[in-house]
Amino acid sequence: MRVVDGPIAVSVVVASHARELRLRWLLNSLEDQTFDGPWELLIVHDYDPAPAERVIHRHPLTTAGVVRAIEGEGGPGRRRNVGWRASRGELIAFIDDDCRAERDWLERLVAAARQHPADVIQGRTRPDPFEEPVLKAPHVRTLNIEPVNAYRETCNILYPRELLERLGGFDERAVTGEDVDLSLRAIAAGAEISAAPEALAYHAIESFTLPGILRQNLKWRYLAYLVKQHPELREQFPLGIFWDEDHMLVTAAAAGLLGARRHPWLAVLAAPYVRKASRRRGRARQQRALALAELPGQAVRQFAEVLGMAAGSVRHGTLLL
Repeated sequence: MRVVDGPIAVSVVVASHARELRLRWLLNSLEDQTFDGPWELLIVHDYDPAPAERVIHRHPLTTAGVVRAIEGEGGPGRRRNVGWRASRGELIAFIDDDCRAERDWLERLVAAARQHPADVIQGRTRPDPFEEPVLKAPHVRTLNIEPVNAYRETCNILYPRELLERLGGFDERAVTGEDVDLSLRAIAAGAEISAAPEALAYHAIESFTLPGILRQNLKWRYLAYLVKQHPELREQFPLGIFWDEDHMLVTAAAAGLLGARRHPWLAVLAAPYVRKASRRRGRARQQRALALAELPGQAVRQFAEVLGMAAGSVRHGTLLL
């Protein structure tokens, strides 16, 4: 860790909401960074004074003068805009508050940026190995990203300040997918996306109950806004309207089971979904038995996502399921 005492080589921006413990783990990982240049960390948050004092203001990075904490309301796009606009670096690295960085994460990210000075640099993100047992739960959320991927998430990415200024930053109207939107606008403006697989961050592995994952995935309904702004995304969607194959298969299964009341043969439409879902845990007998036991909950979760996207399609006037 190097105390900020002059021009900033790179600014790290974190938008944080309702993740005090996760944020503390992120700060601990950033305290151990091997990057030897002057850098700063901007945390834009909405915490009450007590947790902000306990988690942020008393942290060694703050007492060393590396952290600047900024109170900010709104969604992640707005918070990230507040953060990078308040920063002083010519390079802006973004990492999420539910991630941990490897000790050389920032060093590797900046090295790649210096090798490709006009490019957006995307690092590698893996599920946190400390939390791997959580993957056994039926409803899990994490990220596993090999750069460069299709969505270029801000959980581990770096932008040149000049490019952010030229693009106007994140679209604050986007409730989710604001990072995808920014990267697509960057590409349209002529920017290249370069991979920095050595710049490694670990994403939290979180388990939810079925009602909990349904609430968590309500944000899917806002993706229709993203697709309306960037219709070129449809090229990678099954049939141009389904977000992924699971959504397409569960929709066909639901239609088949509903239609089977009058035409029993339509039940065959559920077979592709059942086949894929039964292999979700693996192909061994016990793994398939577990996957079949979890199948009803998975079907409810995925079809709820489809219904949420349908609602978003109505709201934004473009079909996405």
